[in-house]
Amino acid sequence: MSAARTAAVCAGALAALLVACAPPRAPQPAAALTGTISYRERIALPETARVEIQILDVTDEDADPTLITEKLLDHPGQVPIAFSIGYDPHSIQASHTYALRVRIHVGDDLWFASPFDLRVLTAGNPTRVAAVLDRISAGGPLAKGAGRVEDADPPGIDPRVRALRDEARAIDARLDRFDMREITEGPTQLRLWEDDDQPVKLEVADSGPITRPSSYYFRDGTLFWMRGPSGGYAFEGQQLVLRTDARLTPVADPGSGAGVLNELAARLALFGL
Repeated sequence: MSAARTAAVCAGALAALLVACAPPRAPQPAAALTGTISYRERIALPETARVEIQILDVTDEDADPTLITEKLLDHPGQVPIAFSIGYDPHSIQASHTYALRVRIHVGDDLWFASPFDLRVLTAGNPTRVAAVLDRISAGGPLAKGAGRVEDADPPGIDPRVRALRDEARAIDARLDRFDMREITEGPTQLRLWEDDDQPVKLEVADSGPITRPSSYYFRDGTLFWMRGPSGGYAFEGQQLVLRTDARLTPVADPGSGAGVLNELAARLALFGL
């Protein structure tokens, strides 16, 4: 064997030996969002309870949130419930806005849900949160003649938004006085309450994993407030006068609201209106 070939073989053997003797690389720590889940009511969760935890991209306030990752906890025990949900850090963009959403289901019923999206991960928002949920229902499904319990007002809510929501709550409190019709269109369930053939409230619920119900409220048959997954929209006549983000904070540029009105028209048409 030539001297050059011998040197090459020895070099290769030495390199292999160094690789074999090198300490193993420590695995990269998985990114995780952690925290606790609780609620104010003194209600024990049954054995059949399950917790749904989601991290959502809510950057585009005009679109449904994008699911980044989710985790389901069966038999979570009693509150406070500690949780840790892993995510791929490469899927997180510093310029985007992310939120944590938590729900507690018992059977087919939604018992508790986070009152509004909790910002996490970017823009100085935390990677550890204490999520306090609102009671939605307990002990059985919501009655068809009653409105769904509205999510709680966030701290420091704008007075204009509070007034709209108070008017909407007043409608919810007397829904049993009105006629209600229900339609299922694919994965979407629609409930319309009417007074003298004029709409009072329209509730739209999709069966998808990340969409919360949208509620449309009418004054003398004309839409004045819509609360959807991405925020709220206030109208006077056909004119959008105020728009909020998912946390019910008014945004500087409300836009035209044409998309909301067009979608509403299509949904009312299902009822012949």
